[in-house]
Amino acid sequence: MSAAETHDSGQRDRQEAPEHEELGRRSLPLSFARYESLVARSEALSVRQGSSLAGDRAATPYSSVPDQVRASTGVALDHLHAFKLIVVDGEAVLPFAMYTLVRSAYEASGTALWLLHPASRNERVLRSLKLARENRRLVHVVMEKSDREDPGWDRAIAALERDRDGRAALVGADLRYVAKVSSRLEEIAPLVPDLFLTPLALWQTSSGMAHANNSMMVLMLDRQQIGEAEHGGADYKITTSLLAVAGYFDAALDMIETLMDLWAQRN
Repeated sequence: MSAAETHDSGQRDRQEAPEHEELGRRSLPLSFARYESLVARSEALSVRQGSSLAGDRAATPYSSVPDQVRASTGVALDHLHAFKLIVVDGEAVLPFAMYTLVRSAYEASGTALWLLHPASRNERVLRSLKLARENRRLVHVVMEKSDREDPGWDRAIAALERDRDGRAALVGADLRYVAKVSSRLEEIAPLVPDLFLTPLALWQTSSGMAHANNSMMVLMLDRQQIGEAEHGGADYKITTSLLAVAGYFDAALDMIETLMDLWAQRN
């Protein structure tokens, strides 16, 4: 890594204290056990007859609220599984990939929480319809850019509009604009008040790592300068703090656990 920006931090070298590394090393097995318990909970998710979730599912047969939530939960847990495999089987802690994995978990679980959060069924249904349309639109764009026919696009729009107009309060509602990921994460912050950073800040910092943001690297990574500074910058050996990645992993678990609890309430 060549990072002239480290000069702005006023601290060229920074390494995790041994006691912090040991704390992270001891905490990860506990976190992985907690992860396994959440996987078991996710595999047991069901929709009880007569529940609020059952009403949501009946209102959105094309792409139901519960189905979207379960899919997002699976995506979040899959990325955390990859994190676990890197640490346990690979015996490694990678400076960038670990943050990329938790970033995806924040986005997926945050979106699922955002879908389930509203007390109003009409709002939950509207969100799910908008999200389903946006997801299908992205497929349509790929097909168009690849010069391929997409006969399913019109059918998907018709099905979504049918589900929308099946609820008197939503007849004719515009389905084209869904809340951005950042807005979803801001909204669900009160559901997870004990995180060490807000869901949005967790997603933003880990996104910076995924997108090769040099300034975020300076903020997040441990580093040791190698050789002399030249031309305003220097080469660095970089590592990630074991305690930091453990905290980011735990934050994702907290969000998923809150999601499971909210599912239970709606069920």
